[in-house]
Amino acid sequence: MGSNALVLRTLIVAVVVGIFAWSMHPLRERDYYEVFSELFKMPGDKELTSLISDAKALQAADPQLYQSQALLQAAENKGVDLKDRVKGVDLQDNRDVMSLIRKNASSSIRLGLDLAGGVEFILQLIPDEEFLSKLNDAKEGETRAEMERRMSSEFDRYRDVAIEILRKRLEGQKIYEAEIAPSGSDYVALRAPVVAKDEKLKLLELIKMSAKLRFRLVAPNNEELVASYLQDPVGFQIPLGYELMSTREFRSGDKPQVRYYFVEKRAQMDGKGVTQAMATKDQFGQRKIALVFNQEGAMQFGEVTTRNVGRMLAIVLDGKLYCAPVINGAITGGHAEISGSFSEEEAKQIADALVSGSFPFQIKVNAVFDTDPKLGAANVSNGIWVGVFSLVCVAIFMILYYRFSGIISVVALWLNMVLILGAMAAFDCTLTLPGIAGIVLTIGMAVDANVLVYERIREELASGKKLINAVNLGYDRALTHVLDANITTLITSFILMYVGTGAVKGFAVTLSIGILTSLFTALFVTRLIYDYLFKYFGMEKLSMLRLFTQTKFDFIGMWHKSLCFFGAMILLLVVLLAVRGKGILGVDFTGGTVVSFSYAAQVPQDKIEKALLAAGYDEPQVTYKFNIASKDSERKLEILVRGELTKNNVDRNPAEVLAGQLNEKFPELKLANGLESSVGGLIGMEFTKAALLAIFLSFIGIGIYISLRYEYTYALAGVISLLVDVSVVLAIYLVQWRTISLTAVAAILTVIGYSINDKVVIFDRIRENLGKKANQDFDEVVNASVNQTLSRTLITSVTTFIVVFILFLGGGVAINDFVQIMMLGVIFGTCSSIFFAAPLVAHWHRKEKRRIAKETAKEEK
Repeated sequence: MGSNALVLRTLIVAVVVGIFAWSMHPLRERDYYEVFSELFKMPGDKELTSLISDAKALQAADPQLYQSQALLQAAENKGVDLKDRVKGVDLQDNRDVMSLIRKNASSSIRLGLDLAGGVEFILQLIPDEEFLSKLNDAKEGETRAEMERRMSSEFDRYRDVAIEILRKRLEGQKIYEAEIAPSGSDYVALRAPVVAKDEKLKLLELIKMSAKLRFRLVAPNNEELVASYLQDPVGFQIPLGYELMSTREFRSGDKPQVRYYFVEKRAQMDGKGVTQAMATKDQFGQRKIALVFNQEGAMQFGEVTTRNVGRMLAIVLDGKLYCAPVINGAITGGHAEISGSFSEEEAKQIADALVSGSFPFQIKVNAVFDTDPKLGAANVSNGIWVGVFSLVCVAIFMILYYRFSGIISVVALWLNMVLILGAMAAFDCTLTLPGIAGIVLTIGMAVDANVLVYERIREELASGKKLINAVNLGYDRALTHVLDANITTLITSFILMYVGTGAVKGFAVTLSIGILTSLFTALFVTRLIYDYLFKYFGMEKLSMLRLFTQTKFDFIGMWHKSLCFFGAMILLLVVLLAVRGKGILGVDFTGGTVVSFSYAAQVPQDKIEKALLAAGYDEPQVTYKFNIASKDSERKLEILVRGELTKNNVDRNPAEVLAGQLNEKFPELKLANGLESSVGGLIGMEFTKAALLAIFLSFIGIGIYISLRYEYTYALAGVISLLVDVSVVLAIYLVQWRTISLTAVAAILTVIGYSINDKVVIFDRIRENLGKKANQDFDEVVNASVNQTLSRTLITSVTTFIVVFILFLGGGVAINDFVQIMMLGVIFGTCSSIFFAAPLVAHWHRKEKRRIAKETAKEEK
């Protein structure tokens, strides 16, 4: 290896690690006004410093104001243009400056609702006139009761659509871990993690946007009407069929300039035909939103512009006039633009809202609460420390087994942790406690690539090669195995990322990051360390322990026994599904009952949840939330249980009974003023359809890739084995009378990714052995391949099992479902790879061989 190449690779590693390590700064949210002060081009700028005092005074007068709102208002009141007086790139107005401050003040990694809490919006859905007119049109022969049921059903359907639109909008802001659920008859509760307190304002504006786009004509004599209006605003009569609208334009050193337009109330067309919306810039650098219509929308827009050449066309979004350009000629290309005074953040929000769709409702925000973390501080700390301990155990195992090579892999693993966290910060991923468990698991799985390489190096050393040649050949020959094993998992994650929504998409992003960083550290970084050792330290010896020496187990012969076992487990799952029915679904799917109370003092959530479980309540979830903007700093304890509250005392309502039980157990709580309401599941029909489609396409993608790399029998064996793995894991999980939650779904997806990785390594060795010698007995090749990879399979499984077992013992209730499913997945995924998938390939080959022999015999006759 030449010195120049070694230096170049070292620089690549240093740059990659440096970029992702820097992305992790800052780990905590910073003060908004302090960050603003740091951005001054002239340190200590007196005029800008006075704006901070003005903003704080505005907040004191109106506690509902966010810091960015107060600072923006203070700047506009004094006519101060901030864009040229603060450090930043591509700042066009004061709102861009507010966005820059918010970004710099935010913590680098978005922590989930369970780790850091967030914000909750209580949204009331108010149907618009168009929607109500459709509902109220009675169908022929329909009774009033039937009409009411139909209206209720239609409202629920559109509410589910509205929830998915909200979810898509949040995904546009890279927030995948939001919780959105129906609450009562016409409310929706939305909870989202935030990286800064001021981010609540951005989310609030995004949520309230109905995305109703209207193209309306401006009065032909607009200038005359405006002149008359300005002469006598009070006495002026607005022409019939028109309304007065305005735009505001900020000018440095002066108050915002207002321009007035008299706009027709009747719209020429709406925005239903918009298929794409993109925030762009024109040749002068001014921001605009480019719209692309479908065929029908393009024709309609062409007709409107053809009929009204020379008139101004007002572009109105959610009742706000953004611009009113003059129609200079017919526009038939299916494109339009919204220009105006946008910040970069606002332009992207509007584009995302237009693409995600418009609401058939008006959104009224009834309340905004800050929520405490779902998990207590002790639970979070315990989960993190248990995760660290499990990684230390894996590191010790690797060092004991692979000795010096184990030390190299441990360096790569800890570097991998930095890259994963840095990438999560760079790509705005949300970190939850199950996510931490998933990262720890990814680190455990990353050992697999090191194990594949080290086992190859061992084989080359055993054949008599020098160490440097054995290492080079080990990396070269393990490369295809490692890539094939990880590409199948990447296919799964990319499909889930593209098709899935919400938490499924968030899981896919995290999984993809983990796989890519693991490949980089396992193949690139460890190889670089070896090259330095050979070049500068003259390393000549490398010792490792060996778990197995040339085993010769007959795995093909165990095929029928394994088939009976897996068949029995699948039958058990079928019975459980038949007996339990919808009872297998947790509160994330079914919804339940929410009771909120006022309280005097906080008690750790886990203690309350344990008390509720002991009292017979199903899947209780406890959250503290508060509204600091309210006059009395409203604080609430919210309890969610699966199903309905049982009424044990006919003289008292269930909420009072629950409060009495908890007040008796925890006198300091002093629960009072209980309000009970039903809440829908976090997972609606649209979410479920998208998730199932994503999983189905993942199986198809895995099958196609394995078919192309090997042959279709391997693909069928792989996909069937994955279905068997999931079935066995679910059977054992559900027989404990547990329920399926979003966390359980994430764990099952992880099992699929882990298990296919295991199987592909064995398939790869089968293909390699078949190419070494012609006319080999296929059963012997399969048995030999499984035996040759047995050491790697078991070492990878043991290291991964160490992680999940320690997490299972000490990780706490929050991740118990996740790690139990993963623990079962590691055990039975490994078993199916050895005893089911590979023998299944051999079984099909025997059938194919007999079929060919019969056809040959017929031809000879």
